[in-house]
Amino acid sequence: MAAGTMGAGAMAAFLLAGAWFRYDLLWVILLMLPVFVVSADSSSRIGALNPDRGMLSLVRNHISGSLAWIILLVVVPVHFLVTMGQVSVMSSATLTLLAPESGSPGLLLQVGLGLLLAGGTLWLVLSRGYERMQRVMTGLMVLMFVCFLLVALRGLTEWPAILRGFVPTMPADLPVPGGSPRVATTSIIAMVGAAIAPAALLGLPYMCADAGAGRDELAQGFRQSIINLGFVFGAYAVLVVVAGGYALYTLPDHASFADVGQASNVLRAAFPGFLAPIGPVIFSLGLFTAAMTTLVVAAQVTIYFLLDMTGFEWRFTEDNRRYHLLLSAFVLSAAALAPLWEFPALLKVILLMGINVVVIPVVYVIVIILSNRTAVMRGVPTPWWRNGLLATGLIASLVLAVDKAPQYYALLVG
Repeated sequence: MAAGTMGAGAMAAFLLAGAWFRYDLLWVILLMLPVFVVSADSSSRIGALNPDRGMLSLVRNHISGSLAWIILLVVVPVHFLVTMGQVSVMSSATLTLLAPESGSPGLLLQVGLGLLLAGGTLWLVLSRGYERMQRVMTGLMVLMFVCFLLVALRGLTEWPAILRGFVPTMPADLPVPGGSPRVATTSIIAMVGAAIAPAALLGLPYMCADAGAGRDELAQGFRQSIINLGFVFGAYAVLVVVAGGYALYTLPDHASFADVGQASNVLRAAFPGFLAPIGPVIFSLGLFTAAMTTLVVAAQVTIYFLLDMTGFEWRFTEDNRRYHLLLSAFVLSAAALAPLWEFPALLKVILLMGINVVVIPVVYVIVIILSNRTAVMRGVPTPWWRNGLLATGLIASLVLAVDKAPQYYALLVG
């Protein structure tokens, strides 16, 4: 879950919200955190109480078989695009690190680099090296978190403007020279979609069941969700928005920021004088690891769905060869096709966060129904306040989806 929330999509969404609209959208973080925590925890409870059944099997048995297949047919292509987007971010970050002034690489180089990075990621996962690499990834993320903190602390000199950002307002559209304007609702959708994603709510039951979570861990799991997904993720999101608003918003071309090389300049303000070039390097390393972890989560969840719906063993074990082969084919295919999607790397993940919000209302309905089915919850009641926050998430996602679905469709097909 940490990979899904503090990954490249979240970083792009929050950083560009700051770069485009300064501190004016900080209020979105405060409003979405309670819904985010309860939504993720409610989904986890379903998996913990049903370790022998997958989420889509529960949908098929307790709601509708047709709905389960519709979810599969919608979510799998979206996750394929998510995987393509993460490969693009990894490739862009790698090129920024190795050749920051080289310009746009050729198609053959992009395909080769994407396949190499995807193959290395698969090796880490399937050889069980991914777990060992998590310490390195965590260290890099913590380092980047500290750098964002340093930039944000400098931004505290603008504390009146930061405090005003926690008051709900809708900033005006931001003109972009030679392009479409930046619209505040687009950033809001990206911020909400970065946290409350279909992959998270549908995938958490599988992960909890795979990890052996049970009824006895429900209370402890909720406390951990409040700390990790509420306070830690909330602080991370605020810091990234403030850092983007302080370091990027004041630049003349802040409205046009869309790729890794431009956004990496946010960390130049973290280091004084001759050490300033270290900032973009750390940013690119952190963005690379964030994209890698998000890629792994999105791909693994997709294989859970496919195997569950087709009646095969869906647990990720060393002897489940079908899982390994499907995972490899999915990731390598996405890596090979990623360069053909002509769109700036960071805007790809922004777009996909928006697609999440188009899909998420259906997922909320599923979580609400299953959370209130006695046969699913095995006698564990769902209190009124939990249902209230889930309903709030459903209403908010419906409003955002209705408002922005036409624009995102046009942007995707265009």
